[in-house]
This record gives sequence, C-alpha cells and structure tokens, in this order.
Amino acid sequence: MDRTDRNVRFFGKDGQDRLRAAKVTIVGAGGLGSHVCQQLAYLGVGEIRPIDYEELDITNLNRYVTAYADDPAPGSRKVDLCERLIQRIDPTIEVRKVHAPLRSAEAFEAIQTADYVFGCLDNEGSRLVLTELCSAYTRPYFDLATEIIPGDEPIYGGRVCVAWDGNGCLVCLDEIDLHEAQHDLANSAARRDVRAIYGVVAEDLDSKGPSVVSINGVIASLGVTEFMLMVTGVREPRRLLTYRGHLGIVAANTDNPVPDCYYCRGVRGCEATAGTERFIIDQ
Repeated sequence: MDRTDRNVRFFGKDGQDRLRAAKVTIVGAGGLGSHVCQQLAYLGVGEIRPIDYEELDITNLNRYVTAYADDPAPGSRKVDLCERLIQRIDPTIEVRKVHAPLRSAEAFEAIQTADYVFGCLDNEGSRLVLTELCSAYTRPYFDLATEIIPGDEPIYGGRVCVAWDGNGCLVCLDEIDLHEAQHDLANSAARRDVRAIYGVVAEDLDSKGPSVVSINGVIASLGVTEFMLMVTGVREPRRLLTYRGHLGIVAANTDNPVPDCYYCRGVRGCEATAGTERFIIDQ
C-alpha cells in the first residue's frame, strides 16, 4: 500500500495513473484556486500549474488554505504559497507556477499545453478568454464561481460549469454576462468612455464582495470531483452543477445548450488560427 491506496480502492490503479500523468493549470490562486490546488495535490495529480499575479492581502486570511498568519501580507506571492502547500502535501508533484496575468504569453502557454484547465476567477472578461482559448485548443475547462448576496435572508452558493466536448460552455448555457465581459476586455480608453457616458466612477465602486472559506470549499470540491471522475473514467462530468447553499441543495442542469455556439463550434480545435493571441497584452 502507498499514499494513494484509498484512491485506488475507488477508481482503480489505471485511474490513479491517469491522474499522475495529468498536467492541470489553475487560473487564479485565490480563495477558490487555493482549495483546488490542495485537493489536486491530495489526489496525486502529477503536474500542477497555478497562475496568478497578485500578492497575499490581509483580507485573504479568512479563506486562503495556502496562507498562514505569519505570511507577509502584502509580500507573499499567491503562486508561491500554492507551491509551498502542494510540495508539503507531496514533494514529488511538479509545480510550474506562473506569476503573471491571464492575458500574458506565459499564462497562455501554460494553458495551451495543459491537459485540463480550471478557472477560479471573479471577472467575466477572463472567463470569456478562457472559454475561447480552451475551446480553440480543445482543453477541458472547469469554470468555478461563488456568489453571496447579503441581506435579511442572504442568498449564497455557486456553480461549476464544465466545457469539454464542444456541446456546452458558459456562453451557450447562459452562465456568463457577455456585456460585462466585453467591458472587462475593453482597453482603458474604452472604459473611460463608458464611465463618461453612464456616469460610473470606477474608484467609487467596491468590487470585493463577501467571500468565506466554506462556500469556496464546497464549489472547489464539486469541481475537483467532476474532474476526478472524468480523468479516471468513472463517468463524464456534469455540464453544470449549481449549489444553492441557502436552500441546502445541489442541482444538475439538464437543459440543452444553445445550438451553433460560436465558442463550442466556431473556434473549437482551430488552435492558433482562432486568433486567441489577440487577447494577450504586452507586458
């Protein structure tokens, strides 16, 4: 017996070997991504590639399973904290960290050459980039998101959306705000124009909403479980799982995606000819 014995009892030695051979990129090493890195390490994934350009903030310490009270905040790179966690769990795992934004050549290369990709982001523009990039290079894409709406009766939960075979993605399952995504991806001049037209002052907006460790953990666990089942051959992943924490339920969406989706059909498998490099911003 070895450290993976209890895994093997579930999905077999062949399944464990597939996990060990897998190269997995996690875009976003924050509250969700840190949980994903931790669980992939315990599963025995052979190569883990966290991508993030931010440093630890003091407000992150309520939910980052990679961080400790004595880690400098700021001063600790999130990808370094993920690397430390993974190697303490299993030092034989190869960690290839990318301290760079998603829209960089280094991050794109780490995604294009991965076997599987997780998106753990809170930005619709980045989700759209990953949707197109993963479709163009036929990389299974696991998009994870949480949401908390405070109030007298708060609404909280999240969802996991898996795009892997050209038959469903964030766009055709209506799980992304395309208007917001286009605004996120606009250049600074275009964003200034929007603020001038609509009177929105970016400095007056607080984009940091509520976030707690347990809800992040639920969504990360749902996403990693779907990944595990797919890789080991137990079953295909569910396209869309929605966790409604305030109701205490997890629902599997069985609706058919919108047909003839550009992201599922138009760019799938086109690789470089899809033109995804247009998203890269020179550093």
